[in-house]
Amino acid sequence: MVHSTSVLAASMFVDHKVRTQASANTQQQHWWASFEDTAMNRLMAASGGANESGVAATYIALKVKTLELLYLENTRSAVVRQTLLIQGTTQPYDDFAKQLAARHASAETTIGKLQAQRASYISYLAKQCHMSEAALNEMLAEALQDKSLPRFAAEVPRELPMAVLSNRNDVNLAAALYGADASVMPDGVIEATNEATNEAQQDIDVPGNPFYVHAVAQAREQVSEALRRLQAQSDIANTAYARVANARAEFESSKQRRDRGEISEVQLMEDFQGLLLDLHVLAAANGELALAWVVFMGSIGNSPSIDSIAGPQSAQAEQTDQLPFLHKVSRKLRNP
Repeated sequence: MVHSTSVLAASMFVDHKVRTQASANTQQQHWWASFEDTAMNRLMAASGGANESGVAATYIALKVKTLELLYLENTRSAVVRQTLLIQGTTQPYDDFAKQLAARHASAETTIGKLQAQRASYISYLAKQCHMSEAALNEMLAEALQDKSLPRFAAEVPRELPMAVLSNRNDVNLAAALYGADASVMPDGVIEATNEATNEAQQDIDVPGNPFYVHAVAQAREQVSEALRRLQAQSDIANTAYARVANARAEFESSKQRRDRGEISEVQLMEDFQGLLLDLHVLAAANGELALAWVVFMGSIGNSPSIDSIAGPQSAQAEQTDQLPFLHKVSRKLRNP
């Protein structure tokens, strides 16, 4: 699910001195370049770096909503096809026609919501990039037709050296206020947040004023939580990818069975909608993973602000809100 770690991305996980030296050996000096996404680079250039995290997160969300819209439009088309096929036929169970009508109505409603969300994201990006919405749409036209999502070119780290805290603005500010040396960090690593690591990391061996020590400890907790979230989202995305691979294989099998007359086209459309559901879940999971990378890079001091993307919805919450009808895709059909 991730590329091998690029030179740029690898340099962002180490201390400031090493990162500075690594940056001198590469022309890519911005954290977002590790997404290896041309459209994102253009957006950052147009925005002038005023709100890097907000622009990156909104672009990712726009890509996700564009994919979700495509899958829902395909779902609606499949439902329309099923409705035509069952007209004048004996239905496998009494409420199937009603269920199709409910799916179609839900799809129409959700498509409208997705279109409104996309419009708001485009408006936000246009303002950040100081251009008209028409110009922005033209700049992003090719990127939005591409079904792939931005993926950070690095392996998800298991742990980080304490030295990464030296990159954070809050740690450097606290060091300046309390006469400490932010470049001096204790040996050891930062692990993802859990009950065991919380107890192990409660005390921190940093010389200096207690308020500075508290600032370092707080920064470590934030990095630890961002790392936990990144690892969790990576697992969710990998699971979703495996489900899509299985769903694709099952759908190909269903097409062969339809061609042999073993199942009807109505059942094939049901299986197609099941695949679309898994694709929708994967798009949301990959979007959350990309967003987790943005938050993570901000936590280790490679982005000026992560306030604009605090508290994003989880993939499961988003699916529950927007796809109630897809969860009713029937597995009861046999050969209507």
